[in-house]
Amino acid sequence: QAEVEAERIGVGVTSEAQSIFDALSKTLPVRWDKTTIVVMNEVRVSSPYLPESVSGGTPVANDRVKKVIEFERKRLQTRSS
Repeated sequence: QAEVEAERIGVGVTSEAQSIFDALSKTLPVRWDKTTIVVMNEVRVSSPYLPESVSGGTPVANDRVKKVIEFERKRLQTRSS
């Protein structure tokens, strides 16, 4: 259990990046590849973790990941203001 939890925590990433990873992990299989979030083993999200940072995967998968990132960024903004 602890190993699984450790794999879910990015090393050397911002708390914002971790929040985005956590949001994606609620509905999709995700993992860290150094500081890149890999979703469904095909879509990659690299720093600065914006919708424009999404690459790879099918257009449908790509759009889904972008939507989650946009939603999570809005949520983080309203929480911090």
